[in-house]
Amino acid sequence: MFDPVIAPSGTLLGLLQRGRGDGTLHALAAPRAEALAALAHCVLDDPRHDWQVENRSLYYARLYLDLHGGLEEIEAHLFGAEDHLDTEESRTGLALAVLGHLASYGRQDALLLLRRYAATGTNWAWALDELALRDDDAGLRALAPPVLARFAADAEGDAELARTVRDAFEPRPWRLWAEDRRDTVGPRVRAAMEQGSFDRWQRQMRPTGPRPGWSVRAVLDWAQEGYERGAVLYGPAARCLTAVAGPEDRPELLAAARDGAEGARGAALHHLAESADPAVLDLVEHAADGAPRPVAEAA
Repeated sequence: MFDPVIAPSGTLLGLLQRGRGDGTLHALAAPRAEALAALAHCVLDDPRHDWQVENRSLYYARLYLDLHGGLEEIEAHLFGAEDHLDTEESRTGLALAVLGHLASYGRQDALLLLRRYAATGTNWAWALDELALRDDDAGLRALAPPVLARFAADAEGDAELARTVRDAFEPRPWRLWAEDRRDTVGPRVRAAMEQGSFDRWQRQMRPTGPRPGWSVRAVLDWAQEGYERGAVLYGPAARCLTAVAGPEDRPELLAAARDGAEGARGAALHHLAESADPAVLDLVEHAADGAPRPVAEAA
């Protein structure tokens, strides 16, 4: 991205590009068409030297409200052919953030543009994050099919989906979609979320040495190692067990929950409780009666 070209500070455009407070006063005093042209120039050609640390979207959104500005130029910017040629977040991020603030202020046209861009635009993830904070459940549910269609229904597409869910800035849409009853939505998102938890566990394991095999035993060992270091990992380990354990692993989990070492035992108990295993009540009672104090408290 090239450094922005900033107009002289004495001009209306220069004031707005710098985010100056008196820029708002000058814009309101200027002819409306001139003020809107300068405002659109700023929103469509981000004037910030570092867009990741300078917040300017609320400033511009409020000015759009004060000037009763339309969104036609933002719409043309988002849905033009260049959106598929220049996929950098910096090209559309400011415009999407401005739309997000406008939607918060009740601008339905801004909300509709965000929904449309989340369904079809290149920088769709940013638009989805804006909607996660402002849209209702029905609006977000309607976006599930077009968003999921971006990911091929194969191993590579599922892996990309899992990474996207894992790294999502705003988790609300994904959690909502995980509860969706449609066969093409809920099961796929839940699988991606489980894989994301598993991926996080993998990343946690890497700094401590060679990567272990992905097995129930490896997860239990990790929970025990954490316990010995003073880190209680019952919850994270239980989520990892959900990702790796199958029916054939139940005997090992039952044995760990009954007589395992403290860290592994707590993780196994948590996992069996979350999966509603029929033996878990007896195991919890057994742990509460005679297990070491940390395990008894966990039970």
